[in-house]
Amino acid sequence: MEYNEENLNQLREILSPPPLIIGIGNELRGDDGAGIILIEKLRESGYPSLLNVYSNPENYLRKIAEIEKHHRLWVDVINWDAPPGDFRIFDSSEIKYFAISTHNFSPAVLLEFLKEYRNIPDYFLGIQPKNMQLGQALSSEVEETVEFLRDFIVENMNQKRR
Repeated sequence: MEYNEENLNQLREILSPPPLIIGIGNELRGDDGAGIILIEKLRESGYPSLLNVYSNPENYLRKIAEIEKHHRLWVDVINWDAPPGDFRIFDSSEIKYFAISTHNFSPAVLLEFLKEYRNIPDYFLGIQPKNMQLGQALSSEVEETVEFLRDFIVENMNQKRR
């Protein structure tokens, strides 16, 4: 799959300095597990600052707020009618206009709460889902994107260490 160069450049900028990367999702619902799976793959690769919040990010708000980072990057499936597996970066001001995964929380409410504790930038890495049916695995398109993103993030992390 070809990825948009503007999205890659924006992600590269967000990765410096390394943000707290937060995975949202439900691995039992097909592509909805993309954020969770990416975090696990990054953990295996040695990325230093990761947190999986699964389908309940509101349960992790205090922990998220206490982690001292320059900014946060949330990873989840977001439907903006792009081809399956495509990804883009959303800033916190535009995220309220898109459907985020299958979770029952408002990103705007979460971000407002977090800003009370630590007012730092929040970005959302949205992956366009293909299938979010219960009991399904990741679609091949989303799986390819998760692998690409893991490699891209690890490569950028390793370049910063040199």
